Amino acid sequence: MAEHLMTLHCEPCPSCRHEARQLIVDGRLRWEEQEHCSAYGVQACGSGWGPPPPWVRERITAVEGTVRVAVGGPDGAPLKAVREVFGLTLRELAEARHHGLDATPVEAELLRTMAARG
Repeated sequence: MAEHLMTLHCEPCPSCRHEARQLIVDGRLRWEEQEHCSAYGVQACGSGWGPPPPWVRERITAVEGTVRVAVGGPDGAPLKAVREVFGLTLRELAEARHHGLDATPVEAELLRTMAARG
């Protein structure tokens, strides 16, 4: 479930500050975002469990980049873990197994942790 708080909206300006991050909480992926504009007194924030919405993910990958994760097989992330973390359909999972998956560093760390737990 995503949580959102928003008050008014301004046109983006040099005073606008945007922050987005992912973290692992109790073995689950969580995302958070905040926007603040001191010039207009505008504030917005959102958070949720699982993969972030596309606009949050874009901000995270712009700063942190992505990590190519192999899916399945002896050296890849377990199929069950990948499906659980990303909510992939079986077709998407098959494609990820064939091509790999571009994950954020936090997503890759969660997959490593899940693989180690078995």
